[in-house]
Amino acid sequence: SRLTDVIYIHVDMDVLEPSEVSGHPLTVPEGPTSRELATAIQKMFTWPKAAAIGIASIPSGERDKEGHSLRASYRLIEAAVRGVKSR
Repeated sequence: SRLTDVIYIHVDMDVLEPSEVSGHPLTVPEGPTSRELATAIQKMFTWPKAAAIGIASIPSGERDKEGHSLRASYRLIEAAVRGVKSR
């Protein structure tokens, strides 16, 4: 972080535990749960240079009928906000 003024954190949802993104065509076995990743994201956002988060590849509609992926993405966003608030 000494070499930059701003840190952007990007998450592709296919890294998560497949049960949380079951509608995603490119899931990876044994990924972290959204709660585990949220813990890491919250810690990242305690640093003042962490300024933005992007979350991509969120299954929706017919691919996320029960809303698991949407809830997982909200969990990550909420963690970033908690990290910023704790600064």
